[in-house]
Amino acid sequence: MYAEVVVLTYQAPDIGTFTYEIPKNLEGQVKNGQLVQVPFGKRNPMGIVMSTDYGLRTTDNRIKQIASIVIDQPILLPYQIELLKWLAAYYFAPMVNCYEAALPPLNAKRLTTNAATSHKQPETSNQTLVLIPSINRLPETLAQFPQAKNYALYHNQLKTSGKFANWLKISEGNVDYIFGSRSAIFAPCPNLSKITIFDEHDGAYKDERSPYFDTLTVAEKLAGLTGAKLEIIDSSPQVTTYFNHQKELTIPKRQGGPQVEIVSMSEERHSGNKSPISSALSDELEKIRKIKGRALLFLNKKAESGQLYCRACKQQNFAPKTPAMCPNCQSPDIFFHSLNIISLAQEVKKVVPLSTCNIATSAIFYAQVFQKYDLVAHISTDSILNIADIATSEKLYSQITDLKKLTKENGVLILQTYNPESELLKNAARGDFKNFYLNELKMRKMLLYPPYSLLVKLTIKGKSKDLIFKKAKNLFSALQSILTENIIILGPYEPVFLGKTPRYNIILKVKLDSYNIEAKEKAARLLLPYISKVPKGWQITVEPDNLN
Repeated sequence: MYAEVVVLTYQAPDIGTFTYEIPKNLEGQVKNGQLVQVPFGKRNPMGIVMSTDYGLRTTDNRIKQIASIVIDQPILLPYQIELLKWLAAYYFAPMVNCYEAALPPLNAKRLTTNAATSHKQPETSNQTLVLIPSINRLPETLAQFPQAKNYALYHNQLKTSGKFANWLKISEGNVDYIFGSRSAIFAPCPNLSKITIFDEHDGAYKDERSPYFDTLTVAEKLAGLTGAKLEIIDSSPQVTTYFNHQKELTIPKRQGGPQVEIVSMSEERHSGNKSPISSALSDELEKIRKIKGRALLFLNKKAESGQLYCRACKQQNFAPKTPAMCPNCQSPDIFFHSLNIISLAQEVKKVVPLSTCNIATSAIFYAQVFQKYDLVAHISTDSILNIADIATSEKLYSQITDLKKLTKENGVLILQTYNPESELLKNAARGDFKNFYLNELKMRKMLLYPPYSLLVKLTIKGKSKDLIFKKAKNLFSALQSILTENIIILGPYEPVFLGKTPRYNIILKVKLDSYNIEAKEKAARLLLPYISKVPKGWQITVEPDNLN
């Protein structure tokens, strides 16, 4: 009689579960989802029982016995066990990483005490899970649910004891609503009936550690396992979300809105203005100063990045760092201007000496806004617009949409750009999501980007650029040797933003006819022979939010 156990400690990434014998004194007591203690090397860490097989027989003398059951009551619901098995398979991730992403820090003593003293209370008939990208949004989100009198919060910024206490409360069915960030998708809801996701386009919904899961994809699987209804509320949804979830998606309507002005920085340069503050923006800043209004200058900043202008060919472009020459005509006669918050503040003082305004990066979108601005300016829309990536257009559209939300109804939003004729920029300024979506869909179909493919990014990092490039080339050759129809391999290539550590990426594309969860699961299974050739040390990201 044996059990498959996920051991909750560091181990080889390619091992999912370990087989343990169920000793005679525990026969009939070991259940799926239970927390047990097992011998592992010289230690006795905790583990979670994934499955039991009381009919299995083996002569392998190396198999050890389960030491003890920590508590009788399983700490995982049946659907959670299935969800975590799926998570490991779909994201090609170590099982232990999936469990660590899903479970709060476990306190065996408190679990035991709770199991011994608590009496099973009547469970709620329905539970609603509400996800937000940042806990700073909790106050405004709670205000939208006045009916939520009996609720729990679940997010990673809670103290360990608080998160664990709420986890117990949720698992016992003692709350109707659960409000939380990305990790709340794994909250143990015995009667889950609805999953609501606000602003699903936000990058905070993509896990930054193994298993690198995408929250919406997990929500799709969770809805299938539990029968819960999925609802998405987003003013600037991702193209794939709109493509696959139009029935579940609500795009909030906004009455009126600020005046949006697109300003050509090319014309500013030709007129002799070398400042990042356009004449239109300086005029508006002066008006706001006179009426003692509020102004916000938004700077989408990457370290060392800046704006390139070639005097020879008149090329304007964004560059991650100072180039030696124009990438278009190779002329050394270039102007490169790199902005940061300090240098921008200095420019404002030069142009409008008495002006007082706020200067912010993308952190402003996660802060609580108590009062909107009379004037908002996106200093350099091209810092996103000129980066070739899968989500470039979406990010700019959502960024401008979010800046509109920070602007008063009768206020002014200025978008400074070297590409004033950009259709994307015009659609974002008008708030014409449908036209933006249709244009973006055409481009993605041509390039075979999602929703027309499933993407998997393989990344290797290391101190020696030559060594990791050699490893990347070797893997690329190994993958090419088994290439089949409907699968495309791209790379190896260096990302645009290299960071401090050299790295190379390889992209796997699987052509799709649909982007629903079943089609993506099938595509992931097709990639198993390719993933099996990926050596240790590579990061595997399914559905990456960028190609960098």
